[in-house]
Amino acid sequence: MFSFQSDKQALKHSLSPLATGPAQQSGAESRVWTVGGTKPYRESNVLSLLRWSEWVSMASAQQLLQAQRDQLLQWLSPNLAPLLHWLWDDGVLTRGQYLGLLERLPANAAAATLEMVCTSEEGSQGFLKVLGEVQGYYCPQLQAWVQRSCQLDRINEVVQERTPIKVEEKKKSKNPFAKLLKGKSKEFSVTQDAKEHQMHPLRNVKSPNLRVPISTHKNTLLSQTERMICYSEGGGEASNSRSHIEVRYTDLFVTEDDESMESSQHEYFNAMTRRARIYAHQFCHQIRPRQLLDPPEASRRPPKRVKVKGIAGIGKSTAVQRLMYEWALGKNLREFTCVFGLSFRELNLIDAPISLLELLGTRFQYLRDVLPVLLDTPSSLLFILDGLDEFKHHLNWNGTDKDIGFDTKVPISELMVSLIKGSLLPKSSVILTTRPSTDAPKKFFQRCCVVLGFEEDQVKEYAHKYYSDPQVAENVYNYIAMNDSLFVLSFIPLYCHIICTALSEFFSANREEDSRRSLEVNPPRTVSEVYYCYLVTAIKHHALKGKADRSTPKSKVLSLAKRQLTALGRLAYENILKGNILFERKDLEEFGLEPQEINSTFLCQVLVVIEEATTEMFSFFHLTVQEYLAALYCAVNLSKEGDILQALNFWCFGELPSPSSYPPLIGHDQQLNHKNTDNDSKPEKSLQMFTRFFMGALRARLEGQLQGLAQDPFLEEGQEFPVQLGQWFQDQLRGRTMSNEVALNLFHCLMELHIQEATSRAAPEIKRLHLFKMKLSVVDCAALHYVLQFSPHTLDELNLGYSNIGNRGLSRLRPILHRCETLYLRYNCLDKNAAILESDILKSRDCQVKKLYMCGNNLGPDGVLELWSALEQNSTVEELYLDITGITERGTENMVNCLSKNTSLKTLTIAGNDIGAAGRSRVKELRRHCPSLRIIGNFVDDLGLLQAYLDWVQEIREDPDQMNAVKNADALQSVLKGLRVADTHGEGENAIKAKELEAQILQLLQAN
Repeated sequence: MFSFQSDKQALKHSLSPLATGPAQQSGAESRVWTVGGTKPYRESNVLSLLRWSEWVSMASAQQLLQAQRDQLLQWLSPNLAPLLHWLWDDGVLTRGQYLGLLERLPANAAAATLEMVCTSEEGSQGFLKVLGEVQGYYCPQLQAWVQRSCQLDRINEVVQERTPIKVEEKKKSKNPFAKLLKGKSKEFSVTQDAKEHQMHPLRNVKSPNLRVPISTHKNTLLSQTERMICYSEGGGEASNSRSHIEVRYTDLFVTEDDESMESSQHEYFNAMTRRARIYAHQFCHQIRPRQLLDPPEASRRPPKRVKVKGIAGIGKSTAVQRLMYEWALGKNLREFTCVFGLSFRELNLIDAPISLLELLGTRFQYLRDVLPVLLDTPSSLLFILDGLDEFKHHLNWNGTDKDIGFDTKVPISELMVSLIKGSLLPKSSVILTTRPSTDAPKKFFQRCCVVLGFEEDQVKEYAHKYYSDPQVAENVYNYIAMNDSLFVLSFIPLYCHIICTALSEFFSANREEDSRRSLEVNPPRTVSEVYYCYLVTAIKHHALKGKADRSTPKSKVLSLAKRQLTALGRLAYENILKGNILFERKDLEEFGLEPQEINSTFLCQVLVVIEEATTEMFSFFHLTVQEYLAALYCAVNLSKEGDILQALNFWCFGELPSPSSYPPLIGHDQQLNHKNTDNDSKPEKSLQMFTRFFMGALRARLEGQLQGLAQDPFLEEGQEFPVQLGQWFQDQLRGRTMSNEVALNLFHCLMELHIQEATSRAAPEIKRLHLFKMKLSVVDCAALHYVLQFSPHTLDELNLGYSNIGNRGLSRLRPILHRCETLYLRYNCLDKNAAILESDILKSRDCQVKKLYMCGNNLGPDGVLELWSALEQNSTVEELYLDITGITERGTENMVNCLSKNTSLKTLTIAGNDIGAAGRSRVKELRRHCPSLRIIGNFVDDLGLLQAYLDWVQEIREDPDQMNAVKNADALQSVLKGLRVADTHGEGENAIKAKELEAQILQLLQAN
C-alpha cells in the first residue's frame, strides 16, 4: 500500500526543522512571499512545507505517525470514538483492544491507540487509511494535515480494491505554490457508484453545504450518547469508565406487541406476566432495536411510524440512545441524512405556539442555517421522540388533521400529534417510546413493539460486562440463574443492574469465607434482600467516601446514613399512600433532605432530578426503590406486635382500626387517601410490592440486620413473633374471602419473610388453590412451592389452567405436584419435557393425582408415549384429559399395551388429535381390552365435551388475552379439524351441537 523510501540521513535532516518549527530555526530569513496573489507566506514557512513534502515522500507510515504524535493527540483526544470504532471495524484493532481503549481517559486512550498501531507498518497504514475516512469528525487542522500529508490516493488503495473507483486527474493548477507539492499528493474524485458502496461514515451526506453541519451534529450526538447513565455511580464526574455505551450496552429483547395485556397493574407484575406469556409462546418474532425500521415480514416497505413501549427501567431510552450513537458513528441508519432526538421531558418546557423549524433551530442551533434544506427532503429524516408518558400536555388523537407546514406555529401538543400521525412531514420516519399506560392509538403506527428486557443469554452478557473479572461474572450469573426470584427479576435491565451491584461484594475474588448464615456473608435470595444489599453497597462505596471499607459491618454503614435513610423512608412511605412519585424542592426540605446533597452523597443513586417548565422536580429513580425505602422505614419504626398486624390489615386489605387505636404510621390522613382511591388503586393492588418488601425488611430486623437504624431491640417477645405472624396469615387464609391476586400476594409475603415457623402455621389452611387464567411467572411458581411445601395435607385441587407457567414454572412446582388430587394444567404452553416431568410424578409411589388435565399443550407423540408408560405403573389416576395435545399416529404405538395393564383409569379424552387410521384402530382395540374405560376420541362423542367447548369459545370472545394463548396453541384449528374428521352430518343432539361449535369457531377465526 505504501512504497515510501527510508533514507535515514534524509529523515534525520528533515526531522530537525519539523521538530523545532520554522519560526525557531536559526538563520532563517524573514522575507515574505506572495503566492498567486493569495495570503502572504514567510520564506521560512514555505521552506518548511517543502521539507515536509520531501520527507513525506520518503517516510514510512510509522515514521509519519511518530513524527506527528503530539499534534495528533491534541486533535484526536476530544472525540476519539469514531476513529476507534472504524479502526475496529476495519480490523486494525481487535474488539478487546477497542473496548479496553474506551475504558480509558481520552488522552490516555489516544496515546495508547497510536502506540498500538505504530508497532507495525501494516497497522500504521491501516490507521492512516481510516483516519482519512473519518476526518470529517475532526477539526479543520487535522483535515488539512490529512490532505497534505497522508497521500489519500495511496491510503485508499484498500478501498479501491473493494470497489473499483474511477480516478480522474484534475487539471494542473497554475498556482505557483502548488508546484512546490507537485506529484506529492495526487488529487482524485470518486464516481457516484463507488460512493454508494463505500463504508464511509459521512458518505450519505451528498451536499457539500450539509457536510460540516451534519458532522457537527454527529459529534454532538456522540458526546451526548456515548455514556450510559448509571444511577449507582451518580452520573457526571462520578461516572465509572465502564459506563461507556460500547462497553456496558447489552441488546434488548423486543417483539411485536398485540396490546392485549392490561396495564393497570404494578409495572413489575405486568412485565412478569408478559414475560411468562411470551416465553411460553416461543414462536414470537424478536426484533433488535436497530431493526425497528426494517420492513416487516409481511411487507417490503419499511415502517414510517414505530411505537416502542415498555415499563420503566426496561431499557427504552437506552435503546434509542444506542440508535442515535450508532447513526452518529455511521454504523447504522445510514439511509438517514439527519436524526433528531427529542425528549418529551424537554418539550414540557414549551408553552407558547412553536413551529417545527423553530423547535429544531432552538434545540440544534448549529443546524439552524441548513434546517430548511433538510426539512425539504423529509424522507431522509428520522425523529426519535422519547418518553411520551412524561409529556404534561394533553394529546388530542381524534382531532381533525390540519394542513400545517414545518414553519407553521401551533401548540406543542398539536405539533407532536401532527408529527406522530404523519399529517406533518408524512415521508419522514418517527420512533416513539412510551410506557404501557400511555394511550397512543395503534392505528397511527405501521409497527408497534414492546420491550421485554433481556433474555437469558443477555443477562449473562450483562454480568460479564459489569464485572471485570470473568470468573466473578460467571459465578454471579450462575447464582442468578439458580435463584428463580433473581432470575426473573434480572430480565429487566434496571433490576439486573441492581442485582449485580448487590452481589458484587459477595462474589469478589478476595471475599473472606464465613460459615455464619446471615446476610453478612451469604448472597441475597429474595427480592427484599437484593434491595437491602444494593442500598448498603451504594452507601458504603459512594456516600461514606473512605469512612467505610469492605470489613465495615453493615450496622455501622447504616448508622452513618441513618438521618438520610429515615428522611428518605418517610418521604417514600407517606407519598406511596398518596400515590405521589414526583416531589418539589420544598417537599424534600420538609422531610429533612437537602437537595444540594444529592450529587455529593448516596442520594444520587436514589433520587433523580427532573427539570420542568417552572420548577425543579425530584423522583426516586424507580418506583420499587421508593417502595423498598418506605418498607424499610416502616420496619424500623413499628416495634409492637399489635401495631404491625393492624398495619398489615390496612396495607393488604384496606382495613383501618377505630380512630382511637390507630397504630403509628397510620392515621386520619391515610384513611382519607384510602377513601379517595379508585378501584385500580386499592391497597391490595397498589401496595403489593410494598408489603412484600416490608416482610423482607421485617425479617432483616428480626435477624439483627437493621441495628444501625433501629435503636432498640425489636421486641421482648421477638422469639414468639414469627409464630404470631404465622397465625395472622393463617387467619386470613382460613376466614377471609379474597381475590386470587391478593391470595398470591400473601404467598409472596411469606416467601419474602422466609421464616419457617410462620409459614408452617399458615400453609395447612390451604386445601385447594384456584388460579385459573391468572398469568403466573416463575417467581409466582416459586412462591407457591415455598408455601405449599410446608403443608402436610393433600391438595384437593390445584387449578393452573391458562396460567402460562411453561416448563420452567412446572419444574419449580414439581416437588408438590404429586400431592394434588385434581391438577389442571390446561393451556400452559407445556411440551414434551413437561410430559416427561409429569410422567415421573405419576410413577412416584407418593403420587396422589386422580384427575389430570393437560389439554391444549403441545406434548407431541414423544411426550404422550411417556405418559402411557407412566400409566402402566400408576394406580391413582382416574381421569386423563389429553385433547388437543399433538398426539399423532406414532403417539398411540404403546397405548394399548400400557393402558390395558392400568387398573385405575376410568376416563380418557384424546379428541382434537390427528391420530390417523392406525391410531383409530388402536383406540378400538383398547376399548376391547378395557370395556370399562370411557374413551372420548372425537368431540361429537360426548355432549358434555361439546358444551364445554361452546362455553370455551364464548370465553375466548370476551377475553383477548385468552385468545392469544389459544391462537398460539392452534387450538381452534385443531378443534375445527377434529369436528370435520368426525361425522357432524347426523340429526342427533350431538351432531347439532357439533355444527353449532363449528360455526362459532369459524366466525371467531374470521373476526381475528
